[in-house]
Amino acid sequence: MNTFFIFLSTYHLLRLGLGFNIFTVTPERHTDLVVKQPQRNNSVDTYNHFSDVMNEFEMLGNWSNLCNISQTGRTDFNIMCIIKRNSSIKLSEFRDFTYRVSSNIRFDISVTCKDGIIYFPWPFRADKLHRIYIKDCRIKDYNTEFKNSLIDQIPDTIKYLQMDNVTTILRMEEVYDSLSKVNSPITRAAECGPENAIVIIRRGTKTTFEDMQNNGLFNFSTALTNDEHYFDIQKRTCLYDNLEVFEISGMNVDRQVVDKIVQVDVAENLKVLNFSGNGMSDTLYKLQGWRLRFPVMEYIDLSDNNIRDLPMIRDFGMTVKETKSVGIIDLRRNKITSLTKGMIDSFSTHRYLKVDISENPFLCDCGIIEVMEYLYSKTMPKAYDYLGSIECANPSNVCGRKLKSLSLTDLNCNNETVFLSVNLFQKYDQGKFIFYTK
Repeated sequence: MNTFFIFLSTYHLLRLGLGFNIFTVTPERHTDLVVKQPQRNNSVDTYNHFSDVMNEFEMLGNWSNLCNISQTGRTDFNIMCIIKRNSSIKLSEFRDFTYRVSSNIRFDISVTCKDGIIYFPWPFRADKLHRIYIKDCRIKDYNTEFKNSLIDQIPDTIKYLQMDNVTTILRMEEVYDSLSKVNSPITRAAECGPENAIVIIRRGTKTTFEDMQNNGLFNFSTALTNDEHYFDIQKRTCLYDNLEVFEISGMNVDRQVVDKIVQVDVAENLKVLNFSGNGMSDTLYKLQGWRLRFPVMEYIDLSDNNIRDLPMIRDFGMTVKETKSVGIIDLRRNKITSLTKGMIDSFSTHRYLKVDISENPFLCDCGIIEVMEYLYSKTMPKAYDYLGSIECANPSNVCGRKLKSLSLTDLNCNNETVFLSVNLFQKYDQGKFIFYTK
């Protein structure tokens, strides 16, 4: 039974791009849900000056006790919080505060926890909140506003969002209520997060349950079926017009998360896409039209995953007008073992793209001679100079050796020399292939 609910919650969280690392159960219980916010389209210009803002902040209880506020610009304020054991802050209180200050003021929040808890419902919507950084925190009430339509009416002002090593603590009732049901879909805010953001980063997010023993109180099987159905028919496309960096890394991410950002959502200004360290195996196939979807993309990080096969990755070159820079697709530290002539041949056509496959566990047997010959005879783009320095992982006698240092004897291919071209023989000196930069 526990396995079923772990899968259920994993599916729901990952589908929204929230990610997870490991599920555990905690005995903690907290029933103080965040109060739903009323509709607020306009701020009341009551507090406009520095002293007014500072004085109002002093009335925020735990916020004023655990956080320091400073003015960083004429209308910009920075709030830095350290939440220690047995301490907590609530986003609902911060919302009440921002509602009372002038409409031209904006706030940056940095929250670091030292065994503390914060009550922050996703997607952390609060008027005038410009930047939010959360590190090492346990978050409660994370799912409680998934269906609160009033949240969509709070101005989406977040430009920079980053979460590092965050653990969301959920209750079974909270998860059940957050699933889409008949005439009760999740909100756009919950599904898309901050659509006006320039940077969205989530690293090492984990999820735990504090009341797994209550899983029998809810009909999750039916709720999950309805959730899948209504999510499919909503077909909501998130519009990230300003987004330049999107990262979900250091966790296990469901393929639907990848599909959504690379195939459904619109993010034409995206420059960095990072799915590193997520245990993914087939992501690369979803990015065959990468330049068409992301015309100004500079860096796609798929390092430290489980990718084994490398499809042909097109350059697209100047077929996309906006293309001006060389794009990099980082595939280091995956599970790629084969280095083939076909792979290298596809690289030779790249002018506005570099695919980095170094630090993979390559097999260097006599089958790699064809690659070595090709590297000598073909003029490769300078971006691929690194190929000759690729290190072998197997067999054991060449482990750690660079490709360009190998000899026919090392590869146990003495009987294969008849297949080498005359040109390659001319560059074979004292048992080693000599690679020259052309």
